[in-house]
Amino acid sequence: MSDFRPRSNSEILDAAFEIYRRHFTVFIAINVLAAVPWAISSYFGQTAVLLQQTDGLFTSALIRFAGVLISPFTEGAIACAASAAYLGNQVDFEQSMRAAFSHPGRLFIAMMTKWILMIFGLVLFIAPGLVIFKRYFALPMTVLFEDNKVGDAMSRSRELAKGNGTRIFALLGGVFLFVLIATGILLQLVQAFAHSAAATAVATLVLTTAISPFSGIVTTLLYYDIRIRREGYDIELMAQALGAPQLHSAS
Repeated sequence: MSDFRPRSNSEILDAAFEIYRRHFTVFIAINVLAAVPWAISSYFGQTAVLLQQTDGLFTSALIRFAGVLISPFTEGAIACAASAAYLGNQVDFEQSMRAAFSHPGRLFIAMMTKWILMIFGLVLFIAPGLVIFKRYFALPMTVLFEDNKVGDAMSRSRELAKGNGTRIFALLGGVFLFVLIATGILLQLVQAFAHSAAATAVATLVLTTAISPFSGIVTTLLYYDIRIRREGYDIELMAQALGAPQLHSAS
């Protein structure tokens, strides 16, 4: 893509859709790693409810927890793939996964901290959870692209979010709600026509794999857009600084 300029929200959405369309198979391959545990968990959960099996519910919860543990890395890999596309580099599954695991401890702790704080804030009061969502929207990027430790990455994300709350809520909140509602409606339709937990699990896998990556692409483009608007880097230097070596195209 390599079109470094400030973009409106609609232009970011258009660019995200174009990136997703061009590199659909890479994003699907990454996201299926996170979607498989959710689909299997859905199967065990529905089967346990139908058969009234407590053990099945426990198994479902355990598999879903495993999916949560994988999610920081698939989210990071999607950000890396979107970044490579934005910077005009080769978009590759293996390179994106390798980049996501370049700082596994930092990324895992940072994302888990964000999710725990956000859930805690939403459970007690809705507003604090939304504030956490805004402040730490850029955590995968500030860990992976800027080589920050956990505390510095969280501070950096807060810095980027400052003064951009409206854009973050309008763009990312809108995409999140769209993905949530679209997935929910489609799953309800599947469940209405499917006659087995297995069919529902397969539908969950397909829908989650296909729809979810878009929000990660949008988030990555918003991160770059805020940096361009706020920091005014020389574009070539910015690309060199943000395009981690593992994201570069092979010569």
